[in-house]
Amino acid sequence: MMCPTTVQVPQEILDAAQRHVEDMARELGGIDRQSAFWSSLRESGLSLEVLGWKFKFHADGDALVLAQVDPVPPQQA
Repeated sequence: MMCPTTVQVPQEILDAAQRHVEDMARELGGIDRQSAFWSSLRESGLSLEVLGWKFKFHADGDALVLAQVDPVPPQQA
């Protein structure tokens, strides 16, 4: 799971994100590719937040492709 913006992400966070993505991929494999879920995924993409980082994916056919990684701004009180 790499893209140019992953260079700035600590390795332990990349490892945690990779485990989450692998779990999601297993579950996504059981969802019909013609379903409304996959249509929405192809149109809108998918985001995953892990330990203060947001990983943004887009669907390329049946695969999730990492497109961008950004730090999540701290919450304002």
